[in-house]
Amino acid sequence: MGVKKLLPIIGIVLLLYILSTMDVGKIIDVFLHINLWYAILSILAIVPVLLIYNFEWQLILKKHSIKVSYTYSLKNTFIGFFYGFITPGGLGGYTRALHLKDESGETIQKCFVNLLIINTIDYLTLLSLGVFGGFLLSSRFPNIFPIFLFAFIVVIGLISFFIRKNTGKLFFTKLLKSKLLTPYKDKWNAHINNLYEDLPSVKDLIPPYLVSLFGWFFWLSELYLISFLFSIDVPFHYFFLVVAVANVIASLPITIYGLGTRDAAMIGMFSIFNVPQENILGFSLFWFVIFWLIPSLVGAVATIHETRKKPTFSKKKP
Repeated sequence: MGVKKLLPIIGIVLLLYILSTMDVGKIIDVFLHINLWYAILSILAIVPVLLIYNFEWQLILKKHSIKVSYTYSLKNTFIGFFYGFITPGGLGGYTRALHLKDESGETIQKCFVNLLIINTIDYLTLLSLGVFGGFLLSSRFPNIFPIFLFAFIVVIGLISFFIRKNTGKLFFTKLLKSKLLTPYKDKWNAHINNLYEDLPSVKDLIPPYLVSLFGWFFWLSELYLISFLFSIDVPFHYFFLVVAVANVIASLPITIYGLGTRDAAMIGMFSIFNVPQENILGFSLFWFVIFWLIPSLVGAVATIHETRKKPTFSKKKP
């Protein structure tokens, strides 16, 4: 079994270990005592989050000169949930670039870069919140702030370097001059040109970044309301920052959408507020179902429907 196939198991093993240290009966009791109607209503919390994300993506698509409808980009988002769920670290979500290519008629390189841009922006936004949260929590968790700050600076640096044609494209061009890659120079030159075709500027990415920031704030605010179902009584600003930090930790590509790592991070950080572990785990698992499992199931249906369609390679470009 390859290393990539083992990655999701890490999160599952971690989750099973966490469960082994708790009273499963108490966890079940937590779920039995939540308000059923509020729990059902909470399932709808994913809807506005997806609409905000889709609006953000449409801004990037337009700046990148990729034309697809708002409805299609939303459908493609669900497809990404599905592919991300069944692959290590959610990296399979980039497979939806193939579907985007068929729908838009653009090159696969351009579509892949477009997805890379929105994912990077969302990650950068989350890192921004994580750095702030790590700073406020540094007295209890001193290692979080410097690690997150370093990651934030690295991501900013990489974006600034590679998104500019005079630096990023020059880097790839010089790389192709190496003896190892010289035989593939002509082929990869075409790929590089496709990568930088209609690429948005740094300035173009500011509005999507602000929308992403609003989206994270809205999402974390929803989670704060949902946490009441599990009797998690924590001041809003601390809850907001703890969950932001937990999300950054959960973004490590070693589990299925942070399953296990997010639970462990939240249990560790919420312990300073004396919140029962069973309540935290119950909340974290409920969150996983609403925001990751259900959209992935919808994405499975969308993927089946999409793959039955005939590809439209001839729309614009080969």
